[in-house]
Amino acid sequence: MPALATRNVRWVCDVLGSIGAAAAPAANTLDSFVRGVRQPPRHDGSTLVPSGKRRWHGAQNAAWAHWRITGESEIFLAFLEDDAPRGLRYTDLGRLAELGPQATRCATAVRPLLESLGPWTCVQAAYAWWRITGDMDAAVPVLLAALEPLRSGDADEPCRAAVRYIAQIGAPASAAAPLLAATLSSDRRFPADVYPAARAALAAFGDGLRLQGRALV
Repeated sequence: MPALATRNVRWVCDVLGSIGAAAAPAANTLDSFVRGVRQPPRHDGSTLVPSGKRRWHGAQNAAWAHWRITGESEIFLAFLEDDAPRGLRYTDLGRLAELGPQATRCATAVRPLLESLGPWTCVQAAYAWWRITGDMDAAVPVLLAALEPLRSGDADEPCRAAVRYIAQIGAPASAAAPLLAATLSSDRRFPADVYPAARAALAAFGDGLRLQGRALV
């Protein structure tokens, strides 16, 4: 595939990963990039000498693309495990969330990040933890806390992501309902993507809220 022989290989990997199975002809090349058997051109046009060790900074992109294309998660998960000393980044967390239960072996590395000082990392870790383990008790409080900016009329990226993730979790996160309903009825203007996400969350809460109401009767 000619695009994998250009200086934009890292971004090409992301595109191929987004394409998925239709990009199957690239799978072997991506695998060789991850293992260090082949090296793509550098930005200055020079070529790294293959050494059998991963030295290319885009190897993780290649590993992720390989999984998205082949459905085989081993190469990507092994990459993260080999790089464990550097810790998981928020991009790693998003990809682990996409893997879901297939990433169970990485769960112990995800759990401490629910208490990270970085709000974006916290939110991504909570979502990844829920997707991997199904444990809502640890994930939901983190996501609910990330909604707090809505009270003052703000909605930063972590907050907006939390609304989307809460919509996926549904009824177990229904404690967010009053704040999301108030957000929808507020005169304040929020980023456009907040509104459909909040509506989706309230719709997902529906059955759970009705059950709660019956329990109180």
